[in-house]
Amino acid sequence: MTDAEDLARRIDDAINVDEVGIETGRYGPYYLKTLYQPIFCNTADGLQPCGVEGLAGPQREGQPVATRAFFADVAAAEDRLFVENLCHTLHLRNYPNIGVDGLMLFVKHYANADFGLKAAKAQVADIAAFLDEISVDPALLVCEIAETADEGLMTQIAAELRKHRIRIAVDDFGVGRSTLSRVRLLDPEVVKIDGGWFRRIAEVAMAAKLLNSLVDALQREGRQVLIQGIETAAQLRVAMQAGADFVQGYLLGRPKLAGSIFDLNPLHIEGLFASGERVVPLFAARSRAN
Repeated sequence: MTDAEDLARRIDDAINVDEVGIETGRYGPYYLKTLYQPIFCNTADGLQPCGVEGLAGPQREGQPVATRAFFADVAAAEDRLFVENLCHTLHLRNYPNIGVDGLMLFVKHYANADFGLKAAKAQVADIAAFLDEISVDPALLVCEIAETADEGLMTQIAAELRKHRIRIAVDDFGVGRSTLSRVRLLDPEVVKIDGGWFRRIAEVAMAAKLLNSLVDALQREGRQVLIQGIETAAQLRVAMQAGADFVQGYLLGRPKLAGSIFDLNPLHIEGLFASGERVVPLFAARSRAN
């Protein structure tokens, strides 16, 4: 059995399915649940919910655990890879339980250079097969690739994802070695602006103007821009003035457990500006996209 096959077996063994089809993972004393945070499209009719990002929701003895604290407890590199891929698998498998057709799903894509390209290609093929099994358009899946990842492997994986019509996002732009040339190397459809970096930018008028130029440059190359980490009305205004295609953050909607009811009502930008720090519930009433 190869290392990649052993990893897949460990993931399958770690997953439990409850009576309504929600899947939960297990790692030592922790239970891992999927949280989905909404992503909104910037449209003429307001901010329309059009996607979700899959996030880890670790629990211990029935109580939520901060994600950073949980991952700090995953010391071994082998265990880290297992946990990251377990979360990725849970986000994919729980996606049908959102109960809304046509939502984009953003998930982080984890690959290990030690496994090699063959194993990475097999992983992408498995993802594509699963999407076909649940009758989901592969273009709705957006795999987030960190710029800090191994460039050679990630470039090849990006090509493999694109062969299966799965879209690609560069994650956390603004931190590390972020440059437009590194973005062009992966040629993603979406660039995600790092939330912490964006919030610092939003506090400085001159920096916010430079953000406008960055967004414009990316869009002129045919890429869409997602600004995450929006927590205040002032930050939302900066994101809107920059012309972001997608926005995400606690001001707009907090992460909720897989299986919770999803609200498809659009958010009106002027109302958010007027209400200042108003936080909008993510899940309100069960509805279904057309």
